[in-house]
Amino acid sequence: MTLPKVSVVVPVFNGERFIGEALASLWREQNVEAEIIVADDGSTDGSVGMVKALAEQDPRIRLIIGEHRGVSATRNIGVRAATGEYITFLDCDDICPPGRIARQVLKLASHGTIAAVVGETLWFEALTPDLNPVPGTRHMRGLCVTLHSALFRHSVFETYGLFDEKLKSCEDLDFFLRLSEGGARFLIETEIASLYRRHPGNMTKNSQQLQKATVAALQRSIARRRAAGRSEPLDVFFMRQFTMETMFSSAGSECVSSSPAVSLS
Repeated sequence: MTLPKVSVVVPVFNGERFIGEALASLWREQNVEAEIIVADDGSTDGSVGMVKALAEQDPRIRLIIGEHRGVSATRNIGVRAATGEYITFLDCDDICPPGRIARQVLKLASHGTIAAVVGETLWFEALTPDLNPVPGTRHMRGLCVTLHSALFRHSVFETYGLFDEKLKSCEDLDFFLRLSEGGARFLIETEIASLYRRHPGNMTKNSQQLQKATVAALQRSIARRRAAGRSEPLDVFFMRQFTMETMFSSAGSECVSSSPAVSLS
C-alpha cells in the first residue's frame, strides 16, 4: 500500500540544545511517508553537525544549509524543497505528539474542500517521559494560530503564496489570515497537535513588541478585506495566540487552560 507523503519543514537557528529531541519525536510517526526537511538559517552553534549525524541514521532527514535570513525565508526554503502531498512544520525546540501527522492526514484526505487541519497546542516548560507536563511546572492548553499544530495541502502554498519574508514576527498569523481572506476552509480538531516548549531562549520577545506585530498583522488583513469590499469581522481564532502567550508568560508556577474548538469556514 502506498503511504501518503508528508513533508515536515523544520527551520533551525542555533538550536543544538533541542533539535535532537524535536527530530526524535518524528521517528514515532507511522502510517505516513515522512520527508523531514531541516532548513538551517545560518546557525553558528553545533546544530548543523547534529543534524548531519542524525541524517546518517535516518535517511528521511534532508539538511539544507543557508545564510541567516530569518524564519520566514527559512520556512520558504523548506516549502520550496518539499515534495509531499501534505506539508506541516516543526520548530527546532518543539515536539510532535505521536500519531499527530497520520491523524491529520486522514482528516484532510477525507475532506476534499478543506485546506488545512488545525489542532490544539500544549505550552510546556518540562515534560515527563510519557509527554505530560511535569507537575508544578507551567503548562497551558488551547487552540490558536500555530503552524506546528496544522497540516496543509501542498497546493495551499501554490494558491496562496509563501510566508512574507519582510515580517520579523507574526508571519504565521499573516499567513493564516491570507488563507482565510482567500476563502480557505480549516478543519479544527480538539486533539493536541503540538507540544510547544517555552524556555528563556524563545521567551525573550517583548510583550509590547509582540502586541504591536499582532495588531499590525490584523490591520493589514482588515485593509486587504476592505479593499476587496468585504466587511465581515475577523474570527476570534486569529487573536488567541497573543492572548495565550501573554497568559503563559505572566502565569505562576502552574497554569492549565483550555479553549473550546470552533469550526471555521
